[in-house]
Amino acid sequence: MSLHRSPSRQYSWATPTVTPQTSRAAAPPTRTAHLLQGAVIWLAGAFLLFQWFGLPVLAVGPSWALWQTVPDLLLWAALGAAALYQRPVGRAQVGVWRGLLGLGAGCVLAFALLFWMRDGHLGVAVPFGLFQLFKLIQILGLFWVVSRLPLSRALLARWHTAVLISFVITVVTVAWTYFSPALPTLLGQVLPHGLGISGPWESYYLHNEKGLGAIGYNHAHVAAMVLLQAALLGILRPGRSQMWVLVAALLACFLSGARAGLVGCLLFVVLESVRMPLRASLSLALLVLAGLVVLPSLQGDLGGLIARQSTLLDAGDASNLAGRADIWRVYLDALLADPARMLIGSGFGSGVANNGANAHTLILQVVYETGLAGLSVLLIFFVVLIMRLRALGTRAAGIALNLLAGLWLTALTTETFYPVPALGSFLPLLALALAVALLPRESSTSLHTQEATS
Repeated sequence: MSLHRSPSRQYSWATPTVTPQTSRAAAPPTRTAHLLQGAVIWLAGAFLLFQWFGLPVLAVGPSWALWQTVPDLLLWAALGAAALYQRPVGRAQVGVWRGLLGLGAGCVLAFALLFWMRDGHLGVAVPFGLFQLFKLIQILGLFWVVSRLPLSRALLARWHTAVLISFVITVVTVAWTYFSPALPTLLGQVLPHGLGISGPWESYYLHNEKGLGAIGYNHAHVAAMVLLQAALLGILRPGRSQMWVLVAALLACFLSGARAGLVGCLLFVVLESVRMPLRASLSLALLVLAGLVVLPSLQGDLGGLIARQSTLLDAGDASNLAGRADIWRVYLDALLADPARMLIGSGFGSGVANNGANAHTLILQVVYETGLAGLSVLLIFFVVLIMRLRALGTRAAGIALNLLAGLWLTALTTETFYPVPALGSFLPLLALALAVALLPRESSTSLHTQEATS
């Protein structure tokens, strides 16, 4: 089958009957479409390059949660350019794309549920719900944008370079902010903030919590971004050795102070090491063991961090859960007291409004806001996604499966797959990674030109 197609077919959602009167309206000029597609490719690469910098640079909107970061601005620009030309979602991604649209529709219904439940906290719930819908648009938008691009080997290699640069800067800044408050202090002098209006960003600039890098104010978010970028490097160039990337990811997750993030990263590293050549796996194991041996000698600089991370060895102790046990009890009591709430939820954005905090575990967060109905839809989506990745059998799909395993482990104590403000651009970046990982074997090394049939 030829890879060359006529412009009207290549950039159309369907193949209409073209007459002399409609041929000019059937598709935009080929040159314009190619220029727009080139702009989208460049903007997506820039989006990947700036993942290390998640601090807001534009204070617009009614809430600090809507303040825009550099990745946000690049994502919106890419989405705007992509909307100006027509091209269908790739055949490899169309099934997952429809699943994402189904999840989006369910979230809109869950947001409308707020006004039916009328819990008395609409003034708080509505803004949080609107933010979550706003973030959902970014997730759907980036998956749609990437799934319509010709993902050639050369393009993926350029994106790999962008992610590698971002990953290196991420690891360096996480280490830097652990040992010195200079970076947050400097950034706080030039970036938008203000006591009383910037929410947790004010805490980032003033309290200098260790190991956050320039990604965000939440330790779990930092660790998730480190893990995701490490996995994305493998997805983009599955033939490359990942040993040093995995070591750097473990180090950065450890320094971030996120305990669940460290465990999730460790699971990912173990799963990846199984796929490595024996020599590389042994080298990785020796490096990790050497790090464990050296740790006691670093008690002076890392004593508090070592003590915090060592509580993972006694995860059953409620005192090691940083108040999560109390939050979980509040959520469970609310659900058990109202069977209807258990079935259909309280509405998109109601968690913080009704309980004072997010659930700090994905399952409870989903059930409280969207009910067992919403949880069922989410689980079905992930089952289908995992089945598709397993069926592909490519190296990139295997890395994506290992990534999902690590992230689901973190979801036990964080809202990993839920669009909460603390996670920044993590979920849109995950959508991009999955769109690439879904490429079939032949498309992973050549042009992604297959299109949806409907």
